[in-house]
Order: sequence, then structure tokens, then C-alpha cells
Amino acid sequence: MEKLLTVLIQTSPLPSHPSTALLEALFRSFDRVDGLKEAHIIILADGCECEEETSSTENFKHGTVSPETRANYKQHLQLLQEKIVNRQAPFQPLKNGTIQLVKLPYRHGSARAIAAAFNMQPSIISTPYILIGQHDNFFVRDVAYLASLLRYMEDESWLQCVHFPSTATLNYVTKVKRRYQLDIGKFCVGYNGGSFIPLVFWYGRTHIARSSYYTDFILRQCPDLQVSDHLEELFGTVQLNELNKIKKSSEDEFEDEFRRVHKKYANYVYFDNDTPEEQMEVLYHMSGRKVRAATSSTPSEHEMPRPNNTDDAQKSNTRFNPHPNSFTSARRSIASVPGLEFVPSASGSSSKPPKKFKQNCFHCGKKGHSFKFCPSIQDETDMPSIDVLQI
Repeated sequence: MEKLLTVLIQTSPLPSHPSTALLEALFRSFDRVDGLKEAHIIILADGCECEEETSSTENFKHGTVSPETRANYKQHLQLLQEKIVNRQAPFQPLKNGTIQLVKLPYRHGSARAIAAAFNMQPSIISTPYILIGQHDNFFVRDVAYLASLLRYMEDESWLQCVHFPSTATLNYVTKVKRRYQLDIGKFCVGYNGGSFIPLVFWYGRTHIARSSYYTDFILRQCPDLQVSDHLEELFGTVQLNELNKIKKSSEDEFEDEFRRVHKKYANYVYFDNDTPEEQMEVLYHMSGRKVRAATSSTPSEHEMPRPNNTDDAQKSNTRFNPHPNSFTSARRSIASVPGLEFVPSASGSSSKPPKKFKQNCFHCGKKGHSFKFCPSIQDETDMPSIDVLQI
């Protein structure tokens, strides 16, 4: 595995530092993926800019932090390095796998950090495949197909980039047809009892790609990356717009044009089960900017929603009937991570809708409000139930 796959995990300053709890949770989740800890794992730590004013001016997304946060981040990286060197659980590679902490000297931002990793001398990425993920995207279900997926990609040159399922890609064929009027069902490719479904949007979630996909396509398309750039923002709407331009073509023309356009991006999501009703997300995103080091061993009720009465997540789906125009899945999840708790929201902020919302609601499909504030949802009993994931 170490000769086939490099795992690149991006990290940066967070409110939970100097705690290493978030990355510990991530590496525990790696145990769900057969063979992943046998790969060469790189934790790519971005640099940060120090804001000399008060902490209220901090912007974690853009890497502008207070002197205190910068000191906490430095301490966090020192603790992390010690745990890696000492092979302290869960930072324990398997077989010939390795774990390496690489520190960037100054703030790069997400996209530029990936480019820097590929351009480093001596090279730190020498494998034909790479898995790229963020420090707050966890594996929450078992993945037993990693090795077979890599073997399949070796034989199928059309397959350049494969995403693990998230809630955004559940029931994806139906969502895309409903939201964008693009019928992608005929372009799905069956494999090993599951299927590869073509994506219409370039997502930044955890995925496996050919290293050449990044060096020869992604990074060549954007040679002048800025600190604030994210690849999802650069490629996502571009890909979607290209596909939207062809949807009014005749059926035969649409099929040819879709294959032509999508061949360039060659990004798919893989489900190991071909029955949409039984498909489950593999990834869970816990925003690292919304959690902090726990102040007590047990989160209080206002910090953590109560779990469902059933352990079967699929049963919880039957409690919620989505609106006919809904683009979302009938399930919400939230993670419980040892050592972390959610940063309390400002008083009243959770009950007031934002002043402007320019996108379409994921519940009713209308523009002007978000799923959370959809007027079609009368009360909490009409909302999908919340599943608490123990990580």
C-alpha cells in the first residue's frame, strides 16, 4: 500500500488547539478503512498569519489568528510531532506505512498548500495515487474496498478521481435530476456490487485521485493560486456550469456532450451498494472551527443533541418525509468526539435567519432561505432526526 497511496491531510490553526483531539479522532476513523494506515500518511500543517489586535479579529478560515492562537498552534504541532515519533495511539502506522508531519513556513491556504506539497523538493509524494482530506472529515462507516478500488483504477484510465459518500451525495442521481434537470443515471458504472456515479460538481471532500490528475490537470488549470483559494470553489461551479450548458440538447447530443465534458473532470462518487435506499454516508464533516477543547468530560445537554432512541440510522429515515422538491437526505448526524465540545452560539443567533440567503433551500427548493429556516417545516417533528456518531 505504501508504494501505491499517499494520504495528504491538511491542517491549520483551530480554536481547539493545543489539543490534538481532532486529529486523534481522524486517525481513529482511519481504522475503519482497510489498509489506510499501511499507506504513507502526511499531515500537512499550514503556516498562519499573526493578528496583533484582539482575538475578535481572528479569521480561522483565512489563517489570520491572534498571538495566543498562534502560540497554541505551535504547541499543538509540537505535541503532535511527539505523539507521531513515539507512535502513540492512534498515530500508529501499520506494516510498512509511515506518518509524517510537514510544516509549511507561512500561510498558504488550502489550494496553495496542496500545490506546495506536490512541488516540494525532495518530493514527498511519489505514489501513483493520493488521498486528500481535511483534519475534520472523519470516516464513520467501514470501507473494505480500498485495495480493490486502487487495483480497479489501475485498469480503468477513465477513472481519475473517486469520492467517498457523504450526506451531500446520498441519493445523488435523484438529487441532480431534481435540482439541475440533469439525468446522469445512464452514466453510472457498475462495479463489485456497487456503482460509480459521475459528479456534476467538483467537491473538496475526502477523495482518492491519481497523482497525475493533480499535476497534469488540476494544478495546471490554476497556476496563479491565491492564499484564499479553495479548489472546490475554483472548479465546482465551473464544472457545473459546463454541464448545465448542454442539458437542453437532444437526448443523443446530451449523452455525447456529457461524456465529453465529464471526461475532463472524471470525478465520481462510489457506493458499494447499488440500492439507493440502503446507501449510507462514509464521511462526516465536523467543522473544526466550531469546536473547542472540552472543559468537562461530559458535554452538557445544550452542547450535544440527544441521540435517537434507535441504533439503526436507517430506521430514523422513516420519521421524516422530505418535501417533493427536497435536495437533501432524510437524516442529520452530529459527532461526539472525546476531548472536544461545540463552541456555544451567540445568544439568539441560532433562531434568527441570516439577512440574505442567495441559494436555493435544500428542503423546498425555493430561493431566499436555507433548509434550517424553511417555512415549509412547521416544527422539529417535521425535521429529520439526529444521529449521534461516536468517533
